[in-house]
Amino acid sequence: MQPLIHKASVHLTAKTLPASVTPGDPVRLRLGDDGIITVILTIPSRLPFGLGRSREFLAGKLGKQATALLKPALQVSAHLRLRIVEIEPAHLSLNRRSKLYISVWGEPESITTQQF
Repeated sequence: MQPLIHKASVHLTAKTLPASVTPGDPVRLRLGDDGIITVILTIPSRLPFGLGRSREFLAGKLGKQATALLKPALQVSAHLRLRIVEIEPAHLSLNRRSKLYISVWGEPESITTQQF
């Protein structure tokens, strides 16, 4: 695997992120019918001993450049490794909104479109 995107900004739909989200946490992407790629975080259960279910948190969507790059890979269900690389909390931001950045790793062949 090679880095496909070192640091992509996520356009958040929520004003703040859950406190349990940390750098290094895995992320999932979902390609919608409208061509928009949604970023999904998995929030673990707060119950002790791993009891309970984790829940999904729709963090936001990727920008145009990242969407154009990753769309072919998501259409063929290529294996991608996605992690949170940076979080800027709302209280440290000038506009009082959290910021989230992810990295995407995979095989470069998975993002090229092949036309025969």
